[in-house]
Amino acid sequence: MSSNRSSSKILGFINEDTSSWVVALLVFSAGAVLTALLAATNANLYQRQLRQRFELLAEERVSRIQDRLEGQIRQLDSLRRFFVYSDEVSEEEYNGFARPLLTFTQAYSWAPKVLDSDRQAFEQRARDAGLRDFAVRDLGGEQGLSVASRRAVYYPVRFTQSRSTLKLPLGLDVNAEPNRQEVLEKAIWSGDMTASPHINLLGVEPENSRGVLLVAPVQSRSHSDASAQGALEGFLIAVISLRKMMTDGLPASAEDNLTLTLEDVTDASSADVLYQSPAGAMPGELLMSTTLNFAGRIYQLRIRPTSVFMGANPSSNDSVVVLGALLSFMLSALLYVLISQRQRALRLVAQSTLQLRRREQQLRTAHSQLRNVLDAATQVAIVATDMNGLITTFNIGAEKMLGYRSAQVCGAWTLCQLHLPSELAAHAGELSQRYGRSIDPCEAMLIETVQEQGHQASDWTLVRDDGSHVRVSMQVSPVLDEQGQWIGYLAVCLDITERKRVEEELRTMSVTDALTGVYNRRYFQERLQTEVLRVERHGGVFSVVMLDIDHFKAINDHLGHAMGDHVLQAICERLCLRLRRSDVFCRLGGEEFMVLCPDTDGEQAHELAVDLWAALRAEPVDGVGRVTASFGIASWREGEGADALLLRADSGVYAAKLGGRDRIQAELD
Repeated sequence: MSSNRSSSKILGFINEDTSSWVVALLVFSAGAVLTALLAATNANLYQRQLRQRFELLAEERVSRIQDRLEGQIRQLDSLRRFFVYSDEVSEEEYNGFARPLLTFTQAYSWAPKVLDSDRQAFEQRARDAGLRDFAVRDLGGEQGLSVASRRAVYYPVRFTQSRSTLKLPLGLDVNAEPNRQEVLEKAIWSGDMTASPHINLLGVEPENSRGVLLVAPVQSRSHSDASAQGALEGFLIAVISLRKMMTDGLPASAEDNLTLTLEDVTDASSADVLYQSPAGAMPGELLMSTTLNFAGRIYQLRIRPTSVFMGANPSSNDSVVVLGALLSFMLSALLYVLISQRQRALRLVAQSTLQLRRREQQLRTAHSQLRNVLDAATQVAIVATDMNGLITTFNIGAEKMLGYRSAQVCGAWTLCQLHLPSELAAHAGELSQRYGRSIDPCEAMLIETVQEQGHQASDWTLVRDDGSHVRVSMQVSPVLDEQGQWIGYLAVCLDITERKRVEEELRTMSVTDALTGVYNRRYFQERLQTEVLRVERHGGVFSVVMLDIDHFKAINDHLGHAMGDHVLQAICERLCLRLRRSDVFCRLGGEEFMVLCPDTDGEQAHELAVDLWAALRAEPVDGVGRVTASFGIASWREGEGADALLLRADSGVYAAKLGGRDRIQAELD
């Protein structure tokens, strides 16, 4: 045990010799007290937040319902002013004005005042307007309509604009039914809009039949004074379904946060429930109650939260208690384990320290032996790095191959600093596309070892100390410790500069015409296939220009093959000066030559052929005189293969020769 007394306290004040059970119980008790305090604080905060959220939602709902009630009054008033300021309103004009107002309103009706003496004439005018069976009617049994009995004054429904698809109660005398008659009389007496108690609405779907009528008297204008009112002409009636007004545009009852109760409390002795949300209210203190005034009626609106609201605002108090208890238990258990095992840990540390010292001595011996082996390999460059690529070993073979000293690079340089930067950047770009992420150039040599668990040797270009380059074959392998853990990389490099030089010479010989020095048929076929694949996959154009030396056989026959070879060499030398860097000039065999022109259409290829034709005719060939050629042109067409393209170019050459030679044949179809 350590003798350092400054570190012999647990939590800064408990002696380390104290029983682990006592420490664990003390910590658990303190955690329980803190958890209880936190739970109480959280519960109060939750209740305040819950009430704030409820009041915010309830106030928004009250405001929306109040706006809808006021909107009913504004819309009916606009319809009334339309009647007042119109000399006569036709049914078409009425429908055109009333239809856009049907927002949260089931129907708008016009019930003109009709005296008994005018009844027959009024009914006849309605029939003449297209209502064949129109008559002034009363409510019959079971909400049916029957012909109205005689009375002094009628207020029959003449025009109706409705959202319902049911038959409209045209001709119904509003003055005949007691409840409706009462609201008409009140509107006449007050001279202003009046709302009825709840009634069963006619001409609407059964689920929307519980509602109220909003009645506005329409009085004629005085001709002498435009602002003065005259005699009563009738009533405009807004048919309002309470269910539609309270639910349209709001969440469905199964998803609503709030449940609403709307009561008519105009009569203080009894309350009439106008609307009750289907969703049940949650018990509790959350309640908002407000009074709404609507055209002479007083409504009481009560709002309570539903289970949906409570589910969307759950209390986290249980989680706080459980989490606090769990943390207290875990902390006390952790302290118990730490204290009870401290002595054992100290003993294990002492034993491990002794083992590490022995292992360190073994590693030093092994490192010395490995260094001797590495230095013995003088023809091979061996470079070891850590996981970040920093060089840790640089053998004598590497010093001889690259010219750097081991002390110069070990611990200071990374493996990528020995490589040609442009080559690393290009390889990093290829790997970025392969693995779908950005690869840093410094990772380019090592990532394949990580991703593919080692790979075959690759060819790289290293930079010597004097700035010269050396081509090497490098094998990068992982370095593992005894536990199989990855601790670095080992790169083994062989100088392949001479081998690459020989390979390049062989490659050049295989694709070059020995006589003229231009590309041969084999190389042309490879490039042609590559160009066809490119335009098929990515789009674009390319063309070929074929030329055949005129009367070349006569040159060989009369002046000898040596002079024929001289002519071919001179022509190739002259044409190469006129070609673009992107063009591929090849000798197909004998006196036939071909130019492959990437990104060139037929018109551009023809211009190039004219330039080459002019170059041939510009000056004579020594010992022979002027040498001419016949040209054929073909540009690639979609879906066309290489053979078909060459056949069209060859046909062009043949046509040029038939046409007299020393000419350029336009591209054939």
